[in-house]
Amino acid sequence: MSIQRIMAVLLAILIALASLSSSGLGTGGHIIRSGFLYGLPLILMGLLLAHVRWALMAGVMYGTVGLALDISTAVQDLTKTGAGAEALLISGVSGLVNFLLIVLGGRGFLDVGTAERPQESPPPNPLSPPGA
Repeated sequence: MSIQRIMAVLLAILIALASLSSSGLGTGGHIIRSGFLYGLPLILMGLLLAHVRWALMAGVMYGTVGLALDISTAVQDLTKTGAGAEALLISGVSGLVNFLLIVLGGRGFLDVGTAERPQESPPPNPLSPPGA
C-alpha cells in the first residue's frame, strides 16, 4: 500500500473521529470548524489519491495543526474538573493519528524517486581504438 493511500485512510479516520465529538459553537464557528474537520481532509484525500506530490506536505501541515489542537484539548480536559474520559480518549487517538500523518507525509515527501534511481552504476564507456 502506498504512502498516499495510507495517508488517505488516516484522514478518513480523522473525519470519523471528528464526527464523534461535538461542541456548541455559533453558526460562524460551526462553518469554520466543519470546513477544517471535514472539508480539508476530503480535499487532501482526493489530492493524495490523485498522486499530487505537494499534497503530502499539505497533509503534514494539516496533521501539525491537528496535533497542536489535540494537545491543547487534552490539557484543557485534564485541568478542568469533571472532564469526560471520552473527550480525552478521542483527543488521544486523534493526536496519534495526526502524529502518524506527520511522520508518513514527511517521509513520503522527502523520499524522492527512490524507485526511479538506477540500482547499479552504468557500464563504463568503451575504450576508443588506438590512434583515433
